[in-house]
Amino acid sequence: MLASLPASGDPGMVHNDWEAAEKSLRVTFPSSFMRFLDVFGGAKFDDFLRVYRVGADNENVDLVAKTLKARHTMEVTRPHIHDLLSSRGLQVVDLISWGGTDNADMCFLLPHADPKKWAVLTVIGRGQEYDLFEGCPESYLLQVMRRDFVSDVFPEDFPDDFPGYERHPDI
Repeated sequence: MLASLPASGDPGMVHNDWEAAEKSLRVTFPSSFMRFLDVFGGAKFDDFLRVYRVGADNENVDLVAKTLKARHTMEVTRPHIHDLLSSRGLQVVDLISWGGTDNADMCFLLPHADPKKWAVLTVIGRGQEYDLFEGCPESYLLQVMRRDFVSDVFPEDFPDDFPGYERHPDI
């Protein structure tokens, strides 16, 4: 359903270096998340929210580089998130940064032993607001784009009335 939104840019599957990412981040990704990035890695939704790619040449859109940087940011500047993570048996080092916005908002995966119970945490770039979505990134993104889930983090004009995305598989 997410792929049915109007799209522009380069078609095709996205190459992600899953083995290197899992080793670097010490995580085993659910197969559904890997399929999500194999389709949408590098895409930019409604000219605002970028989905990262594993092994991107540009470190500003590389999942591993962004995750390591975002973990540090969360550790230093977002102590209120630590309680949320702790309540789920997690620490900042467990966060996986899968996307971000032009306003420096950060989208994370919250791992769980059951791959079907991974969640999405979205944290505002500057401030204390955050959203927690119980579900996978593709469901989260679809619900945000349809306005079925209204985020306290994103601006009121996102998404616009006719949302779409631009594909950049080789970013």
